[in-house]
Amino acid sequence: MKRGARFQIVCIICVCGLAIILSIGLFAANDRGTEAKQHTPDKDRAAIETLHRLDVQTTLTDKADELAKLWDADAVRIQPGSPAEVTKAVIYANDKRWEAGNKNSKTLCYKTEIQDIQIAGEWAFEWGYFSYRNSAEPKAGRGKVLRVMKRQADGSWKFARVMGFPETNESAAPLSHPCQ
Repeated sequence: MKRGARFQIVCIICVCGLAIILSIGLFAANDRGTEAKQHTPDKDRAAIETLHRLDVQTTLTDKADELAKLWDADAVRIQPGSPAEVTKAVIYANDKRWEAGNKNSKTLCYKTEIQDIQIAGEWAFEWGYFSYRNSAEPKAGRGKVLRVMKRQADGSWKFARVMGFPETNESAAPLSHPCQ
């Protein structure tokens, strides 16, 4: 085989190899673009609404194992009269202690009325009011909540930061449909 023919064959192999590499790169880039496009505002809002429903369902169970499903691994919960609870593990341990010491009370009603949600990339922020009633209290309670949510790798959302506090004055936490 002549030297020029070998050179042409090597060039053809290199060009074909380069074309294959480029097409694989474009395919991978297209997959990443598709993945990023999967997080539309409508899909994010629907996933956050799923978290809201799970929040109500799990709160009504009074079970720490169920409540743990709500939290991001690095979550922080801030409540009046208690130090900040930092990490899902700490929140879970505190919920387990509460569950063990709360055998005579059952959550009968829990409702939230979120007033505003803002989504900013992997994070979402919301504020609103909540209402609750348990079997140990003669009257339903209510309060305010500020929550930060974080999108998880699977596209779901979990609470990353939650600050809630009860209100004694009903007008301080006006709900349309509070627990009675």
